[in-house]
Amino acid sequence: MTNHFIKNLNLTNFKCFKKLEVDGFQRVNLISGKNNIGKTSLMEAIELSVSSETSHDLAYKIYEMMRRRQSIIRLNREKYFELDFIYDDSSNVTIIMNNKEVRIEYLEYIKKTPEEENLFEEEDLTVSYYQPSLKLSINDDSRIFTIDRFINRPSMIRRERYSENKAKVNFITSTTTDERDIAIFYGKLIDLNKEEFLNNSLKIFDENILALKQKATERDIVLKIQLKNRELPVLLSSLGEGINRYIAIICAIWASQDSFLFIDEIENGIHYTNYEKLWKIIFETSKMANCQIFITTHSKECIESFNHVNKNNAGTYFEFYRNQKTNLITAKQRDTNQLNYALTHNGEIRGE
Repeated sequence: MTNHFIKNLNLTNFKCFKKLEVDGFQRVNLISGKNNIGKTSLMEAIELSVSSETSHDLAYKIYEMMRRRQSIIRLNREKYFELDFIYDDSSNVTIIMNNKEVRIEYLEYIKKTPEEENLFEEEDLTVSYYQPSLKLSINDDSRIFTIDRFINRPSMIRRERYSENKAKVNFITSTTTDERDIAIFYGKLIDLNKEEFLNNSLKIFDENILALKQKATERDIVLKIQLKNRELPVLLSSLGEGINRYIAIICAIWASQDSFLFIDEIENGIHYTNYEKLWKIIFETSKMANCQIFITTHSKECIESFNHVNKNNAGTYFEFYRNQKTNLITAKQRDTNQLNYALTHNGEIRGE
């Protein structure tokens, strides 16, 4: 396995996980279980770690995760920001993967010792002793960020503070991918000269599709699809959610070359008859792009197709469930033979 790939995870007090240890990650990792069992939370924890090389990186990724999931709403004309990624009444989060340790500590008030003052940005040195803050650490690199910065001054922790990692980590949510994001993914694919690969993959998905095309307008990029027996290309948006998701996944894998990709509820919008085609492309493309992928699903048919395609064990399946004795969420890994037996003998899958 390529050295940068994640092999194991030790997680403490993150979202629904009080304590979680997972070992045996492969290049392609499929995660399933009941609703609200932590599938997406696991991917978010991994994303925070692999996307962050410095404490400033971590601050930006926390902001990005909160904005994507919580939308940071306004309440009584004031912005509202809830730290809903810290377990229950805990105040410390720890994420350990490979040789990296990520720590997030919520500080209700600040003692303002000389040592702690050195952890503040210069513009925050005048804040109140009772200003709630986050102490963010990546191994030995620690900084303190006031909650006010996430709410009222987010520009201070956005891209200008974010180090330019060589590899780009991407996250595809369970909803339809915005065409602007697909256009960005596609731009990376063009840089890698992989347009023909994409078009051949699209023909496997639907034999009537010939190619993906881009049209530049004054304000945006419009994506179109060239079809058989149609002189002019049609809008991608006119072909439904399935083709949108298929294109987004393929382009995002190449956009995540030598890095990581997260896909939430992969089956959304894709007909079950196309699952096996999709998995074949994912296994092939992830190997070519040297990309490690983490994927969630609720679909038994999707799990069956994954296991059928995963003949060389380049991927692995994890089932999340709640331990009845401890009431803690646990991950159970199943190899190809174990999963096949469960699927064919009415065994428990998807945390059932």
